[in-house]
Amino acid sequence: MDLAIFTSRHGELERTHKILQHLHQQQPLSPTDFAMSVHNTAAGWLTIIAKNTLPTTSLAAGEDSFQQGMIEAQGVLASGAATRVLLVDFDGALPEVYQPFVALTARPYALALLLAAGESWQCAAVARRPAAEPLPQSLSFLRNWLSGQRDFIVPGPRHDWRWTHHG
Repeated sequence: MDLAIFTSRHGELERTHKILQHLHQQQPLSPTDFAMSVHNTAAGWLTIIAKNTLPTTSLAAGEDSFQQGMIEAQGVLASGAATRVLLVDFDGALPEVYQPFVALTARPYALALLLAAGESWQCAAVARRPAAEPLPQSLSFLRNWLSGQRDFIVPGPRHDWRWTHHG
């Protein structure tokens, strides 16, 4: 593995909310919560636990975070800068106070994919249509891929993403 890309819509929002509550209540802040409230915490933990100084990046693109991570991975692989890229998409529980403002709330989840260059899959933006079952993009992708679909749609906020297998 040459690079790790972490994508998350909300990052460490649970910790950030806890910090904001403590600030509002004029309580002391936890240095651990503060240090782990940044969006790239998961990427940092990977390098520490694996004892590997592998390059990492963290992306947040709202509901499109997973898809943008796939585009980032494809660009790196196509450039030859890496031969294998780890893509990790995750989100924790969304604090209740934020739930009325978000159409898609999911249980905590994580998906990791080890990607390599190839030509068997193609992805293209297509006109948006209502999602039958609102899932985070990575879980929608996984459900379709595991069911053996060779042509499927992953919903996006502005347009959908059509994945097609050629091979």
